[in-house]
Amino acid sequence: MGETKTRVATPALMPVMSFSEGVRTIEWLCAAFGFEQAMVVAGEDGFVHHCELALGRQLLMGGSAGGDATVWKQIAHPPGRAMFYVALDGGLEAHCERARAAGAEIVIEIEQKEYGGADYSARDPEGNLWTFGTYVPELPR
Repeated sequence: MGETKTRVATPALMPVMSFSEGVRTIEWLCAAFGFEQAMVVAGEDGFVHHCELALGRQLLMGGSAGGDATVWKQIAHPPGRAMFYVALDGGLEAHCERARAAGAEIVIEIEQKEYGGADYSARDPEGNLWTFGTYVPELPR
């Protein structure tokens, strides 16, 4: 039988990105940034039809650019042009070193922010910019 999954509350707003390298990029994001594969629907050639990657309670969706998904090709942004901010519960230094060890290009080293928290920014192999930090904005009531 398959693995039993527990459904948890996920964010109502989820970023979606396109990949040039499909499965290879997903594996890199997991190794470098600590994402977990919640769901990956991929072909034998590494083409990703749909994926869901989790980092804590945050969720990222995506898929490979191109292929037969005509609508996806028409509306998706080109791979390598996304920007993300990911709030971490802690362990920023260890996270940055994990990313560096996996080959992430650290474009801004860890720095304290005058509005609170700290963060660093890195590029993945496809050119997307990721900022990981400890600052968590508060929603207005």
